[in-house]
Amino acid sequence: MAEAPASPPRRALLLSYGSGLLALGLMDAYVFIIPLWAVLIGANATEVGLLVGARSLLPGLLAIHGGALIDRYGPRRIMIVFVVVIIVMAPLYPLLPWFVPLLIMQTIIGLALTMQWVGAQTTIAHLSKGETGYIGYFSFATRIGTFVAPIIFGLLWDFTNPTVCFVGVSLWAALMLGLTLSISGDGPRRASEAPVGPRSIAGMIRTVMPKWSDYRETIALCAIPAIAISIGACFLRNSTSSIQSSIYVVYLTEIGITGTVIGVLFAAIEGASSIGSLVAGRASKLLPPFVMLIGTTAAAIALIAITPLLGGIVVLLFVAQALRGVIQGINQPVMFSVQAKAVPPERQGATVALRVTVNRVSSIIIPPVMGIIADAAGIGSSFLILGGVLLAGTAVLWLYARRMPEAAAT
Repeated sequence: MAEAPASPPRRALLLSYGSGLLALGLMDAYVFIIPLWAVLIGANATEVGLLVGARSLLPGLLAIHGGALIDRYGPRRIMIVFVVVIIVMAPLYPLLPWFVPLLIMQTIIGLALTMQWVGAQTTIAHLSKGETGYIGYFSFATRIGTFVAPIIFGLLWDFTNPTVCFVGVSLWAALMLGLTLSISGDGPRRASEAPVGPRSIAGMIRTVMPKWSDYRETIALCAIPAIAISIGACFLRNSTSSIQSSIYVVYLTEIGITGTVIGVLFAAIEGASSIGSLVAGRASKLLPPFVMLIGTTAAAIALIAITPLLGGIVVLLFVAQALRGVIQGINQPVMFSVQAKAVPPERQGATVALRVTVNRVSSIIIPPVMGIIADAAGIGSSFLILGGVLLAGTAVLWLYARRMPEAAAT
């Protein structure tokens, strides 16, 4: 009888969970603070949109390169570099209260925030070896971060001043740095590209510059059926978040739902997602991984597509959000697990970066497409039309999965 795999060290797991909490909390802190700061310094709506969008520019272009660097040098080193960038840059915002420098800082900070989060995900992928239970606890920890960070920085914003708020971000990042420094080791690295000390500044620059081969090899991971299926599910799943952050809010406002109630509906999905993350390990044993992955993706799409059918009844909207939260809370660890088990340890960073890139693409494509549909057919109909298209996509994904050896083996 084969021996059960050894459990990861408890201390390492706790540090990894902490890094997930702090990493995603940092991202949410910036999502919360920057629009407030932009309005305070007199930015108009277009400028606010540009500032928010600028945060995704470099991650969309360089996430794959960053994932390759993580595989080459290990997640700990890369996380340290980018967390230091956040620590240094956060207090600069109040010192440069003009649009152009703010836009430049947003572009840089967006990459730093993304890469420290990619590093945290890669760390748990190395430790867990793809076990859904451990990844579920990691996802639960990240939900704590997304819940706590807006509250903390909201209080700082209301009861102190913007300078204290940005210094608070820097201190949060400093805590992240201390935790990252406490992580022992740096995970497996690609043996053929193990880091060697460059003998000159030019050599160092060549080492860290983007390489077409990294992009080619990362995209080529989609030749692995499990990666192709999970990346397709990733795009479809993230589409529901893109709908929620755009047309969903507009629709609720048009039917007379107040901002406070909309906030409660958003909180409902976050809280329910944490519950789903905790039970993901057990839930994953009920069905084969691809059935669970595609099934939960389809259910999440259906639950947001039926929004106009709920008649604006707040209780029904709340229930739909809570159910979708639980389902997406289960879906995420299962997706991470499928991907972590499909590639060798030294390619985990590239896999995470590929997932991040697909999420960015989904966030760019879905809102304008749904907006076009809403203008042409009505905002209520846009939910049903786009929902039908996305569900058709899950059906195609399932037909593809059924032909794959991985799906048959499960």
